[in-house]
Amino acid sequence: MPSPAPVPRRSSLRRRDLLVGGLAGLAVAAAGAESARSVWDSGRDERPLPPPPRTRPVHLQVVAHPDDCLYFINPRMARVLAAGAALCTVVLTAGESDGRNTRDPAGAPDYAGYSAARNTGLRRAYAHMATGDSESPWDRSRAVLGSGQQVEVCLLRRRPDVQLIFCSLWTNLGRITGRYTRLLGLWEGDLRSSLVLPPTGSPLTDATAVDRETVTGSLLELLDHYRPTVVNTLDPDPDPVVGERLGAEQRGYSDHIDHTAAALFAWDAAREWAGAAVIESWRGYYNRRWPGNLGAADRDAKGRALNLYSWADGFDCGDPVGCGDRVVVGPGTGDSYGLGTHPRYAAAVAAAETGGRHRALTVQGTRLRLHSGPGSTEMGGPDLLPGIATAGSRVFGIRADHTHDPAAHVRDLHCLDLATGRWTDLGNPAGTGEYARRIGPPTAADDGTTALVAVRAPDRAIAVRTKPVGRDWTDWTELDGPMIHDSPHAYATADGRIEIVGATPSGLAIWRWTSHGWTVRDLDLPHVGGEPGYAPAGAVAAAGGPGGRIVLASRSGGSADVVVHFGRGRTWTATLLRLEGGIMPPSVAVSGDGTVAIAADNGAGAAAVAVFGVEALEHGPSERPRIRWGHGDVVLTRRPALAFDAAGILRLWAVGADGALYSAEAAAGDGPPTAWAPARRRDD
Repeated sequence: MPSPAPVPRRSSLRRRDLLVGGLAGLAVAAAGAESARSVWDSGRDERPLPPPPRTRPVHLQVVAHPDDCLYFINPRMARVLAAGAALCTVVLTAGESDGRNTRDPAGAPDYAGYSAARNTGLRRAYAHMATGDSESPWDRSRAVLGSGQQVEVCLLRRRPDVQLIFCSLWTNLGRITGRYTRLLGLWEGDLRSSLVLPPTGSPLTDATAVDRETVTGSLLELLDHYRPTVVNTLDPDPDPVVGERLGAEQRGYSDHIDHTAAALFAWDAAREWAGAAVIESWRGYYNRRWPGNLGAADRDAKGRALNLYSWADGFDCGDPVGCGDRVVVGPGTGDSYGLGTHPRYAAAVAAAETGGRHRALTVQGTRLRLHSGPGSTEMGGPDLLPGIATAGSRVFGIRADHTHDPAAHVRDLHCLDLATGRWTDLGNPAGTGEYARRIGPPTAADDGTTALVAVRAPDRAIAVRTKPVGRDWTDWTELDGPMIHDSPHAYATADGRIEIVGATPSGLAIWRWTSHGWTVRDLDLPHVGGEPGYAPAGAVAAAGGPGGRIVLASRSGGSADVVVHFGRGRTWTATLLRLEGGIMPPSVAVSGDGTVAIAADNGAGAAAVAVFGVEALEHGPSERPRIRWGHGDVVLTRRPALAFDAAGILRLWAVGADGALYSAEAAAGDGPPTAWAPARRRDD
């Protein structure tokens, strides 16, 4: 398929906008009686795809099951919907499981009925998020794509820019046939084709077979039709299982087998289409292994949508197969992974010093771009995942080949030296294949004599490469230490040392380079109030502060608040910065005079920035320094990047929900900035 024309510029989304075969004969017990039609189930004609909106950004989700977007991407979807973005979600499988819309194992299976009930639950949840009325009517029709695949298209009548597309691939057919029929088998080639399961009452009528090329062709057609600014999908590289499987259903990995396959299909199509400004993956079942990171307002909003999806309100929609997914358990937000939402690659915008000024770099789709003055320049090199790091004049990113052969996956680290324009392939400490998928995003630091880049090693410790001035990069060295999550943070201290911090399942650990080599120890950081044993709810950001001390920033478990730790060795203070809402880990910078800046997102999805003197962090356990956030007005998709220049000016950059780069700044001594503008305008 030819590359699409450039996506037209869309208006920004600001907080003020928030107001405004033989198998075909397997009728199973699935067919059931034709259900009574409710107003939101009207229309079953064959029609072309509805025209997409062209005056606002489109966010397109590709997921495996009807509830994936509600559990793993929300509250992001609710925020951009409230801000006026268009939303289209593509559900690849029928989600039929064992065909029982009950937790009673004695219930009779009804595969098509259970699939229909889940789809109804999703329509109710989306209607509520978009209009406030879960029973707002939908128009449903069948569309035949150019690939030959039939899909069900659901259009919300009061907001026709909100659409659902059900592909209904039958992935648990093996429960009947005894054969392997999972979506991952279709991706990897173990399965030649997948049968479509028409849900009860669906406009889909034929149990046709769909092969891998058809699925990919369908996704490409949908991408070209909707021309999304943002593509959201699930995690193509889930973490390995440690401890209990927690419903993973695939060997060795912590996530559902269909989640991984849906992500691989989506990444393959989005990269080939090459028109999205933002591609993001969202963690699945691995969320259960972090402390919850959602504040009360986000938990409630996410829970309301899940309550509707799971039919917790008992509403009678007139459909005998059910009006939601009764198998979902828990108080709306779920017992475990519903309490957290984690983007897989939050750091797709970074700042680097080049030509005597800080410039922003972004991953636009999968291409690295340097922003300067009125425009941006593509920097060549490989396609990259949207997680980059900078140190000095160097930029680091991961090239990914999402292959059909599990032994041929590539996740190699590449380095661009902005001073020379030269790209260097630094490889992967695990080579290629399954283990190569474990490394996660890079982190880097430069103390003036040595550049360092680090990634997570295959056994989930840390692996590093270093480059002393005037010498080549060393080989990969795996450091001793505890298992970490996928986002360690490297930094240079004010007194000239390179260190790395990483979040572990029980807290944090720190690696330090000395003349005798690397040392590692657990950081027994205090909670606010002085109790030991702090564990962050996500990745940790770090920066060197005055006197060789360190500033650490992270989200507090069980809330969206940010906790700032300041200290050295075994002496630390903990300062709470209350922030209701937000899902991205914070970023941090410290100026030469000891001014600290923290940036994150807030409950509206906009930037929250705090600026204060480091002396505010020097206090006793019972003291509560008053530090205020400044809130921006542009809804974001990426964690802000920030840096102080030599004059003490604070500069920030972030990617908005319209895919454009925005910036803000504050002069030395000023409070946190709140006015964000397109970066090209501010940098003129």
